[in-house]
Amino acid sequence: MKKTPLTARAETWLIIFAILGLVLGGLATLGRNLSAGASPDPGIPTATKPEHDNEHVWRVQDEDNTISVYNAVKHGVVMVSTEETTGGSSVLGSFSRRGNGSGFFVDRSGHIVTNYHVIEDASHILVHTHSGRVYKASVVGSDRLTDLAVLKVNVEAGDAVALSLADYDGIKVGQKAIAIGMPLATGSNMGLDRSPTVTTGVISAKDRSLPIESRTKPGVNDFTVENLLQTDAAVNPGNSGGPLLNSSGEVVGVVTAIIDSASGIGFAIPCNVVAEVVPEIISTGQVRRAYMGISYLPLDALRKAYGDEVISALDLPSEMGALVTEVEPGSPGERAGIKGWTKKVMVAGLEFQVGGDLIVAVQGVPVSGSDLSQLILNQKPGDRVTVELWRGDRKMTMDVTLGSR
Repeated sequence: MKKTPLTARAETWLIIFAILGLVLGGLATLGRNLSAGASPDPGIPTATKPEHDNEHVWRVQDEDNTISVYNAVKHGVVMVSTEETTGGSSVLGSFSRRGNGSGFFVDRSGHIVTNYHVIEDASHILVHTHSGRVYKASVVGSDRLTDLAVLKVNVEAGDAVALSLADYDGIKVGQKAIAIGMPLATGSNMGLDRSPTVTTGVISAKDRSLPIESRTKPGVNDFTVENLLQTDAAVNPGNSGGPLLNSSGEVVGVVTAIIDSASGIGFAIPCNVVAEVVPEIISTGQVRRAYMGISYLPLDALRKAYGDEVISALDLPSEMGALVTEVEPGSPGERAGIKGWTKKVMVAGLEFQVGGDLIVAVQGVPVSGSDLSQLILNQKPGDRVTVELWRGDRKMTMDVTLGSR
Protein backbone atom coordinates (compact mmCIF):
# COMPACT_ATOMS: atom_id res chain seq x y z
CA MET A 1 0.00 0.00 0.00
CA LYS A 2 1.32 3.38 -0.92
CA LYS A 3 2.10 5.54 2.06
CA THR A 4 0.55 8.99 2.24
CA PRO A 5 2.48 11.90 3.72
CA LEU A 6 0.19 11.73 6.78
CA THR A 7 0.88 8.01 7.25
CA ALA A 8 4.62 8.55 6.92
CA ARG A 9 4.52 11.36 9.49
CA ALA A 10 2.49 9.16 11.86
CA GLU A 11 4.98 6.31 11.58
CA THR A 12 7.83 8.75 12.17
CA TRP A 13 6.22 10.01 15.37
CA LEU A 14 5.53 6.45 16.55
CA ILE A 15 9.22 5.61 16.12
CA ILE A 16 10.21 8.77 18.02
CA PHE A 17 7.80 7.97 20.87
CA ALA A 18 9.12 4.42 21.04
CA ILE A 19 12.70 5.67 21.32
CA LEU A 20 11.70 8.21 23.96
CA GLY A 21 9.91 5.48 25.87
CA LEU A 22 13.01 3.32 25.92
CA VAL A 23 15.23 6.23 26.98
CA LEU A 24 12.86 7.46 29.69
CA GLY A 25 12.26 3.93 30.89
CA GLY A 26 16.01 3.37 31.14
CA LEU A 27 16.47 6.64 32.99
CA ALA A 28 13.68 5.75 35.39
CA THR A 29 15.31 2.38 36.09
CA LEU A 30 18.69 4.05 36.54
CA GLY A 31 17.10 6.60 38.86
CA ARG A 32 15.55 3.82 40.97
CA ASN A 33 18.90 2.04 41.13
CA LEU A 34 20.76 5.19 42.13
CA SER A 35 18.19 6.16 44.73
CA ALA A 36 18.42 2.68 46.19
CA GLY A 37 22.20 2.85 46.34
CA ALA A 38 22.47 -0.02 43.90
CA SER A 39 25.67 -0.78 42.04
CA PRO A 40 25.65 -1.63 38.33
CA ASP A 41 27.99 -4.54 39.19
CA PRO A 42 26.77 -7.02 41.81
CA GLY A 43 30.38 -7.55 42.84
CA ILE A 44 30.83 -3.87 43.82
CA PRO A 45 29.57 -2.93 47.32
CA THR A 46 26.85 -0.33 47.59
CA ALA A 47 27.14 2.87 49.57
CA THR A 48 25.68 2.92 53.06
CA LYS A 49 23.50 5.68 54.47
CA PRO A 50 23.89 7.36 57.86
CA GLU A 51 22.05 5.65 60.71
CA HIS A 52 19.58 8.52 60.72
CA ASP A 53 18.05 10.03 57.59
CA ASN A 54 17.88 13.31 59.46
CA GLU A 55 21.00 15.19 58.41
CA HIS A 56 20.88 17.36 61.52
CA VAL A 57 20.99 14.30 63.77
CA TRP A 58 24.06 12.69 62.26
CA ARG A 59 25.89 15.98 61.95
CA VAL A 60 25.35 16.60 65.66
CA GLN A 61 26.59 13.08 66.39
CA ASP A 62 29.71 13.77 64.33
CA GLU A 63 30.33 17.02 66.19
CA ASP A 64 29.86 15.29 69.54
CA ASN A 65 32.41 12.68 68.50
CA THR A 66 35.00 15.33 67.62
CA ILE A 67 34.42 17.09 70.93
CA SER A 68 34.73 13.84 72.90
CA VAL A 69 37.98 12.90 71.13
CA TYR A 70 39.46 16.33 71.82
CA ASN A 71 38.53 16.18 75.51
CA ALA A 72 39.95 12.67 75.80
CA VAL A 73 43.35 13.43 74.27
CA LYS A 74 44.02 17.14 74.90
CA HIS A 75 46.11 16.43 78.00
CA GLY A 76 48.24 14.07 75.95
CA VAL A 77 49.13 16.59 73.22
CA VAL A 78 51.98 19.04 73.82
CA MET A 79 53.71 21.94 72.19
CA VAL A 80 57.43 21.50 71.55
CA SER A 81 59.37 24.76 71.46
CA THR A 82 62.99 24.74 70.37
CA GLU A 83 65.94 27.07 70.35
CA GLU A 84 68.99 26.64 68.16
CA THR A 85 72.05 28.63 69.15
CA THR A 86 74.44 29.35 66.31
CA GLY A 87 77.96 30.54 66.97
CA GLY A 88 79.12 33.76 65.35
CA SER A 89 82.27 35.84 65.09
CA SER A 90 83.77 37.55 68.09
CA VAL A 91 82.15 40.78 66.91
CA LEU A 92 78.66 39.47 66.26
CA GLY A 93 78.63 36.81 68.95
CA SER A 94 76.05 34.01 68.79
CA PHE A 95 72.41 34.21 67.82
CA SER A 96 69.38 32.00 68.36
CA ARG A 97 66.69 30.64 66.10
CA ARG A 98 63.43 29.51 67.64
CA GLY A 99 60.74 27.19 66.41
CA ASN A 100 57.63 25.35 67.51
CA GLY A 101 56.02 22.03 66.76
CA SER A 102 53.72 19.49 68.35
CA GLY A 103 54.03 16.12 70.04
CA PHE A 104 52.19 13.65 72.21
CA PHE A 105 52.83 11.38 75.20
CA VAL A 106 53.15 7.66 74.51
CA ASP A 107 53.45 6.64 78.16
CA ARG A 108 53.08 8.13 81.62
CA SER A 109 56.82 8.08 82.19
CA GLY A 110 57.19 11.22 80.12
CA HIS A 111 58.19 9.90 76.69
CA ILE A 112 56.94 12.14 73.90
CA VAL A 113 56.83 11.46 70.15
CA THR A 114 57.46 14.31 67.73
CA ASN A 115 59.11 14.86 64.35
CA TYR A 116 62.85 14.72 63.83
CA HIS A 117 62.71 17.94 61.83
CA VAL A 118 61.04 19.71 64.76
CA ILE A 119 63.99 19.14 67.12
CA GLU A 120 66.81 18.89 64.56
CA ASP A 121 69.88 20.89 65.69
CA ALA A 122 68.00 22.24 68.73
CA SER A 123 70.21 23.22 71.66
CA HIS A 124 67.30 23.75 74.06
CA ILE A 125 63.86 22.07 74.01
CA LEU A 126 60.84 22.92 76.14
CA VAL A 127 57.56 21.02 76.31
CA HIS A 128 54.33 22.83 77.13
CA THR A 129 51.41 20.74 78.39
CA HIS A 130 47.71 21.51 78.37
CA SER A 131 47.83 22.21 82.12
CA GLY A 132 50.13 25.16 81.49
CA ARG A 133 53.24 23.51 82.90
CA VAL A 134 56.52 23.78 81.06
CA TYR A 135 59.22 21.08 81.17
CA LYS A 136 62.79 20.93 79.94
CA ALA A 137 63.08 18.03 77.53
CA SER A 138 65.97 15.80 76.59
CA VAL A 139 66.27 13.88 73.32
CA VAL A 140 66.15 10.13 73.88
CA GLY A 141 66.88 9.47 70.23
CA SER A 142 65.73 10.25 66.71
CA ASP A 143 65.44 8.73 63.28
CA ARG A 144 65.90 11.10 60.34
CA LEU A 145 64.76 8.52 57.82
CA THR A 146 61.25 8.27 59.28
CA ASP A 147 61.22 11.85 60.64
CA LEU A 148 60.51 10.59 64.15
CA ALA A 149 62.06 11.58 67.47
CA VAL A 150 61.43 10.73 71.13
CA LEU A 151 61.77 13.27 73.93
CA LYS A 152 61.76 12.70 77.70
CA VAL A 153 60.46 15.02 80.42
CA ASN A 154 60.17 14.52 84.16
CA VAL A 155 56.45 14.96 84.11
CA GLU A 156 54.40 15.49 87.25
CA ALA A 157 51.89 12.82 88.18
CA GLY A 158 48.62 13.26 86.35
CA ASP A 159 50.04 15.73 83.84
CA ALA A 160 50.57 13.16 81.07
CA VAL A 161 47.87 11.24 79.25
CA ALA A 162 49.36 8.52 77.04
CA LEU A 163 47.76 8.24 73.60
CA SER A 164 47.19 4.81 72.06
CA LEU A 165 48.19 3.78 68.57
CA ALA A 166 45.57 2.50 66.14
CA ASP A 167 45.78 -0.73 64.15
CA TYR A 168 47.14 0.26 60.73
CA ASP A 169 45.30 -2.56 58.96
CA GLY A 170 42.03 -1.16 60.28
CA ILE A 171 42.52 2.27 58.71
CA LYS A 172 40.17 2.87 55.78
CA VAL A 173 40.33 5.49 53.06
CA GLY A 174 37.44 7.88 53.64
CA GLN A 175 37.31 7.45 57.41
CA LYS A 176 37.34 10.42 59.72
CA ALA A 177 40.66 12.06 60.58
CA ILE A 178 41.20 14.50 63.45
CA ALA A 179 44.37 16.58 63.70
CA ILE A 180 45.28 18.19 67.01
CA GLY A 181 48.35 20.38 67.29
CA MET A 182 49.87 23.80 67.67
CA PRO A 183 49.84 25.51 64.26
CA LEU A 184 51.50 28.88 63.79
CA ALA A 185 52.56 29.16 67.42
CA THR A 186 54.77 32.21 67.90
CA GLY A 187 55.41 32.38 71.62
CA SER A 188 55.40 30.17 74.67
CA ASN A 189 51.68 29.39 74.54
CA MET A 190 49.97 26.62 72.61
CA GLY A 191 48.64 26.82 69.10
CA LEU A 192 47.68 30.29 67.99
CA ASP A 193 49.01 31.45 71.38
CA ARG A 194 45.99 30.11 73.25
CA SER A 195 45.17 26.40 73.06
CA PRO A 196 45.58 23.34 70.81
CA THR A 197 43.86 23.58 67.45
CA VAL A 198 41.50 20.87 66.22
CA THR A 199 40.76 20.27 62.55
CA THR A 200 38.89 17.42 60.91
CA GLY A 201 38.85 15.74 57.55
CA VAL A 202 39.23 12.25 56.16
CA ILE A 203 41.97 9.79 55.33
CA SER A 204 42.42 10.64 51.66
CA ALA A 205 44.87 7.82 50.90
CA LYS A 206 47.07 5.35 52.75
CA ASP A 207 49.55 4.30 50.07
CA ARG A 208 51.64 7.43 49.59
CA SER A 209 55.43 7.41 49.84
CA LEU A 210 57.90 10.03 51.02
CA PRO A 211 61.49 9.82 49.72
CA ILE A 212 64.17 10.99 52.16
CA GLU A 213 67.10 12.53 50.31
CA SER A 214 70.68 11.78 51.24
CA ARG A 215 72.51 14.51 53.11
CA THR A 216 75.78 13.81 51.36
CA LYS A 217 74.56 12.86 47.87
CA PRO A 218 72.14 15.39 46.37
CA GLY A 219 69.49 13.74 44.24
CA VAL A 220 70.01 10.33 45.87
CA ASN A 221 67.38 8.99 48.25
CA ASP A 222 68.56 7.21 51.38
CA PHE A 223 65.15 5.89 52.33
CA THR A 224 61.48 5.93 51.40
CA VAL A 225 58.74 6.02 54.03
CA GLU A 226 56.07 3.70 52.68
CA ASN A 227 52.30 3.70 53.24
CA LEU A 228 52.26 7.35 54.27
CA LEU A 229 48.77 8.60 55.19
CA GLN A 230 47.32 11.50 53.22
CA THR A 231 44.63 13.67 54.78
CA ASP A 232 42.64 16.78 53.95
CA ALA A 233 42.39 17.78 57.61
CA ALA A 234 43.89 21.27 57.74
CA VAL A 235 47.48 21.17 59.00
CA ASN A 236 49.99 23.99 59.05
CA PRO A 237 53.53 24.68 60.25
CA GLY A 238 53.44 23.89 63.96
CA ASN A 239 51.24 20.82 63.51
CA SER A 240 54.36 18.79 62.74
CA GLY A 241 54.84 16.01 65.27
CA GLY A 242 51.25 16.13 66.45
CA PRO A 243 48.80 13.23 66.28
CA LEU A 244 46.35 12.41 63.51
CA LEU A 245 43.52 10.55 65.22
CA ASN A 246 40.55 8.38 64.34
CA SER A 247 37.06 8.73 65.79
CA SER A 248 38.08 6.50 68.73
CA GLY A 249 40.85 8.87 69.73
CA GLU A 250 43.60 6.50 68.59
CA VAL A 251 46.69 7.78 66.79
CA VAL A 252 46.65 6.70 63.15
CA GLY A 253 49.68 8.78 62.26
CA VAL A 254 52.13 11.54 63.15
CA VAL A 255 51.68 14.70 61.08
CA THR A 256 54.89 15.28 59.15
CA ALA A 257 54.52 17.30 55.95
CA ILE A 258 52.31 19.51 53.84
CA ILE A 259 52.48 20.56 50.21
CA ASP A 260 52.77 24.34 50.17
CA SER A 261 51.56 24.66 46.59
CA ALA A 262 48.40 22.60 47.20
CA SER A 263 45.36 22.93 49.41
CA GLY A 264 44.03 20.10 51.54
CA ILE A 265 47.02 17.78 51.17
CA GLY A 266 48.84 16.79 54.34
CA PHE A 267 50.79 13.68 55.26
CA ALA A 268 51.34 11.63 58.39
CA ILE A 269 53.83 8.90 59.31
CA PRO A 270 51.60 5.81 59.71
CA CYS A 271 51.06 4.26 63.13
CA ASN A 272 52.68 0.94 62.15
CA VAL A 273 55.96 2.74 61.49
CA VAL A 274 55.62 4.58 64.81
CA ALA A 275 54.98 1.28 66.59
CA GLU A 276 58.14 -0.18 65.07
CA VAL A 277 60.52 2.77 65.45
CA VAL A 278 59.56 4.40 68.78
CA PRO A 279 60.12 1.37 71.08
CA GLU A 280 63.57 0.87 69.54
CA ILE A 281 64.47 4.52 70.12
CA ILE A 282 63.27 4.34 73.74
CA SER A 283 65.23 1.12 74.27
CA THR A 284 68.49 1.92 72.48
CA GLY A 285 68.36 5.62 71.57
CA GLN A 286 68.65 4.89 67.87
CA VAL A 287 67.32 2.85 64.96
CA ARG A 288 69.67 0.44 63.22
CA ARG A 289 68.88 -0.66 59.68
CA ALA A 290 70.27 -3.13 57.23
CA TYR A 291 72.25 -1.68 54.33
CA MET A 292 74.27 -2.88 51.37
CA GLY A 293 76.32 0.25 50.71
CA ILE A 294 75.60 0.87 47.05
CA SER A 295 74.23 3.67 44.91
CA TYR A 296 72.17 2.77 41.86
CA LEU A 297 70.02 3.98 39.02
CA PRO A 298 66.44 2.62 39.30
CA LEU A 299 65.33 1.62 35.81
CA ASP A 300 61.61 1.92 36.59
CA ALA A 301 62.07 5.56 37.65
CA LEU A 302 64.30 6.20 34.64
CA ARG A 303 61.64 4.82 32.30
CA LYS A 304 58.97 6.95 33.93
CA ALA A 305 61.08 10.10 33.61
CA TYR A 306 62.54 9.63 30.11
CA GLY A 307 60.61 6.86 28.37
CA ASP A 308 61.41 3.44 26.94
CA GLU A 309 63.76 4.88 24.32
CA VAL A 310 66.39 5.79 26.91
CA ILE A 311 66.22 2.35 28.53
CA SER A 312 66.63 0.68 25.15
CA ALA A 313 69.55 2.95 24.20
CA LEU A 314 71.46 1.91 27.34
CA ASP A 315 71.55 -1.62 25.88
CA LEU A 316 71.13 -3.45 29.19
CA PRO A 317 70.46 -7.19 29.53
CA SER A 318 67.21 -6.45 31.38
CA GLU A 319 64.77 -3.55 31.18
CA MET A 320 64.00 -3.78 34.90
CA GLY A 321 66.34 -3.64 37.87
CA ALA A 322 68.79 -1.42 39.74
CA LEU A 323 71.92 -0.41 37.81
CA VAL A 324 74.76 -0.06 40.34
CA THR A 325 76.72 3.17 39.94
CA GLU A 326 78.82 3.30 43.10
CA VAL A 327 79.90 0.87 45.83
CA GLU A 328 81.02 2.31 49.16
CA PRO A 329 84.54 1.25 50.16
CA GLY A 330 84.45 -1.35 52.91
CA SER A 331 80.69 -1.82 52.59
CA PRO A 332 78.85 -5.16 52.53
CA GLY A 333 78.36 -4.69 48.79
CA GLU A 334 82.09 -4.29 48.16
CA ARG A 335 82.95 -7.29 50.35
CA ALA A 336 80.49 -9.40 48.34
CA GLY A 337 82.08 -8.30 45.06
CA ILE A 338 79.39 -6.02 43.61
CA LYS A 339 80.80 -3.68 40.95
CA GLY A 340 79.95 -0.06 40.09
CA TRP A 341 80.15 1.96 36.90
CA THR A 342 83.05 1.63 34.47
CA LYS A 343 82.20 4.25 31.85
CA LYS A 344 79.92 7.14 31.00
CA VAL A 345 77.63 7.35 28.00
CA MET A 346 75.47 10.08 26.51
CA VAL A 347 71.87 9.21 25.62
CA ALA A 348 69.40 11.82 24.38
CA GLY A 349 71.65 14.55 25.72
CA LEU A 350 71.88 12.92 29.17
CA GLU A 351 74.97 11.44 30.80
CA PHE A 352 74.70 8.05 32.48
CA GLN A 353 77.19 6.00 34.49
CA VAL A 354 77.00 2.46 33.10
CA GLY A 355 78.97 -0.77 33.14
CA GLY A 356 78.07 -1.61 36.72
CA ASP A 357 76.15 -4.67 37.91
CA LEU A 358 72.42 -4.73 37.22
CA ILE A 359 70.58 -6.14 40.25
CA VAL A 360 67.37 -7.89 39.19
CA ALA A 361 66.32 -9.87 42.31
CA VAL A 362 66.90 -10.08 46.07
CA GLN A 363 65.95 -13.23 47.95
CA GLY A 364 64.10 -14.38 44.85
CA VAL A 365 61.96 -11.22 44.72
CA PRO A 366 62.21 -9.39 41.36
CA VAL A 367 63.62 -5.86 41.54
CA SER A 368 62.04 -3.20 39.34
CA GLY A 369 64.52 -0.54 40.48
CA SER A 370 63.25 1.91 43.06
CA ASP A 371 61.99 -0.92 45.28
CA LEU A 372 65.51 -2.22 46.00
CA SER A 373 66.02 0.01 49.05
CA GLN A 374 62.83 -1.24 50.66
CA LEU A 375 63.71 -4.87 49.94
CA ILE A 376 67.00 -4.35 51.79
CA LEU A 377 65.37 -2.44 54.64
CA ASN A 378 62.91 -5.28 55.14
CA GLN A 379 65.89 -7.38 56.26
CA LYS A 380 67.83 -7.14 59.51
CA PRO A 381 71.47 -6.17 59.99
CA GLY A 382 73.58 -9.31 59.72
CA ASP A 383 71.12 -11.13 57.45
CA ARG A 384 72.63 -13.01 54.52
CA VAL A 385 70.69 -12.32 51.31
CA THR A 386 70.95 -13.78 47.84
CA VAL A 387 71.33 -11.18 45.09
CA GLU A 388 70.75 -11.97 41.42
CA LEU A 389 72.46 -9.65 38.97
CA TRP A 390 73.74 -9.21 35.43
CA ARG A 391 77.39 -8.38 34.84
CA GLY A 392 77.60 -7.56 31.17
CA ASP A 393 75.88 -10.45 29.41
CA ARG A 394 76.52 -12.91 32.24
CA LYS A 395 73.94 -13.60 34.96
CA MET A 396 75.34 -14.17 38.44
CA THR A 397 74.20 -14.90 41.99
CA MET A 398 75.93 -13.44 45.06
CA ASP A 399 75.43 -13.78 48.80
CA VAL A 400 75.65 -10.47 50.68
CA THR A 401 75.83 -10.20 54.47
CA LEU A 402 74.05 -6.92 55.23
CA GLY A 403 75.63 -4.32 57.47
CA SER A 404 74.11 -1.96 60.02
CA ARG A 405 73.76 1.80 60.04
